[in-house]
Amino acid sequence: MTRHRAWGVVAFVLLGLLPAAAHAQSSLTGIVKDSSGAVLPGVTVEAASPVLIEKTRSAITDSTGAYRLTDLRPGVYAITFALEGFSTVKRDGLELPANFTMTINSELKVGALEETLTVTGSSPTVDVQSTAKTQVLNRDALDSIPTGRTIQGMGQLITGVSLNIPDVGGSRAMQQTYMSTHGLGASQTTVQVDGLMVNGLDGDGAVQNYFNSSMSQEMVYATSGAGADVSGGGVRLNMIPRDGGNTLKGGAFLGYQDQSFQSSNLTDSLKARGVKTPDGIAKLYNVEGSVGGPIKKDQIWFFGSARAFHLNTLPADALVGIPGTGGVNAAPTPGTERGVDPQKINSFQARLVWQISQKTKLSAYNDRILKNRGSDMTAGVDPATGSAVWTSPIYTTGSIKLTSTVTNRVLVEGGFSTNYERYNIVMQPGIEKARGTPEWYTQVYKTDSALGTQWNALSQTYGRYPDRFSFGGAISYITGAHNVKFGIQDTFGRYRRTDGSNGDIRATFINGIASTAQILNTPVARRDLLHVDAGFYAQDSWTLKRMTVNYGARYEHFSSGIPLETAPAGRYTAARTFGPASAAPRPRPRRPRRSRRAS
Repeated sequence: MTRHRAWGVVAFVLLGLLPAAAHAQSSLTGIVKDSSGAVLPGVTVEAASPVLIEKTRSAITDSTGAYRLTDLRPGVYAITFALEGFSTVKRDGLELPANFTMTINSELKVGALEETLTVTGSSPTVDVQSTAKTQVLNRDALDSIPTGRTIQGMGQLITGVSLNIPDVGGSRAMQQTYMSTHGLGASQTTVQVDGLMVNGLDGDGAVQNYFNSSMSQEMVYATSGAGADVSGGGVRLNMIPRDGGNTLKGGAFLGYQDQSFQSSNLTDSLKARGVKTPDGIAKLYNVEGSVGGPIKKDQIWFFGSARAFHLNTLPADALVGIPGTGGVNAAPTPGTERGVDPQKINSFQARLVWQISQKTKLSAYNDRILKNRGSDMTAGVDPATGSAVWTSPIYTTGSIKLTSTVTNRVLVEGGFSTNYERYNIVMQPGIEKARGTPEWYTQVYKTDSALGTQWNALSQTYGRYPDRFSFGGAISYITGAHNVKFGIQDTFGRYRRTDGSNGDIRATFINGIASTAQILNTPVARRDLLHVDAGFYAQDSWTLKRMTVNYGARYEHFSSGIPLETAPAGRYTAARTFGPASAAPRPRPRRPRRSRRAS
């Protein structure tokens, strides 16, 4: 175990036992006064809701009459204010969304203990204590708005979020698109499940996993004003998972479309420029099912969901070539049949929530994804020989999280999360040849730069295996006026990559005439290591009468590198050895110069 990993484990045990949870849930806060306007300390404030497995959560007002209840799941709540010598006041039907601080003030009148005043009314919709700009997509919105049901496709509904490629009608639901906001790129995006980070390593964290949308009760997108408990300054997505409940319930979602649902944007102007066919969707269907309920009432809940999402796209000007045409130096002559790119994601997700005691809760989930793509291609690519096949040996995310309300003022939370995104990009069956065979030397990648065609083989095959792990913990000290939080986060991982190519060469033609050849250093196998990306932070939300001040500080330490690696000899390269090396080497200290005097 390295020195960095050792101190990370120690800090993890001290702070949570189990990436630190951000303010993943919501809060209730306010001030309680009597009928004369004087503040009332010592009032018991109790929040009850069926979304809480422990049923109720309570706090006591401080010397300023203020209270705060944190770590509340989104749902409908009833709040009760009680103090000896005063009538009990109950506020009913409060709908609390995710990542929202709801201010509910109350006034108690002198009266008998058995007297209860029930107040009904609309829930406050403005968070007056948070500086973060957040927008919530609840379950109704997730089900009713037609999207590709991906985190990016739903993210484009949010004001301030931009995608590098818009997802039109689910056409990009199978492939990565990237979210950005306020000029901050995709590598600044933070993706969380129940407050635990599940970012991947690919693209410096820009490439995300494919999440089953049925697992989320709400999806919260923050575009600005993030606290010190998050590193990136871009889009911050927190998916609030569904927990099940004391009643067995289930649901289903069906979606379908084909070419008859689409219009054509192939204009005369595009035809004049040589475009024969536009992009299109041959067929799309999405079937999702979910079920949740109790394993043991008021103690252990479960929730599970499954998804079958299949999408066949029609890339523009990707036409099936006529066999036996084209010759050695040209792609097969395109016919009239359009090339189809069949893609599918089948996923299975399960979540368990265990109320260990009245104050301590343990939750865990795993989302397993099976993703395959049959023919990755663009315009001019011969579908039979030049398109790529994507396979995914492992695609999964998961986490375990412990939350404990030690006292009414102390909240301890911690968790561990994983993200595996392993995939291979290989040639069509029969195209990739065994190294050193006669076919391997001749079945090489060919492209015509003037005609925009590609055939005979892929330019390169890839193996991409980024694994990322995160852990941490946090302690919050909560009073009516303050919500102070201290925490650590540490993420580490490995990224193994392989590259290969038929013939270790790429051939380029211009109108069928040989032009250039690019020799490659394949085969290559390499591995990057993220030793540690640790953050220490402290933040507070301080309420002073009608003003709330949010402030915090964060310190980060980053270390990465490569181990000792070897690559075998290729057609044009000898065997090679690299590393080990640090990705950010420290400068060598200068030695003082010594001068000699002649005697």
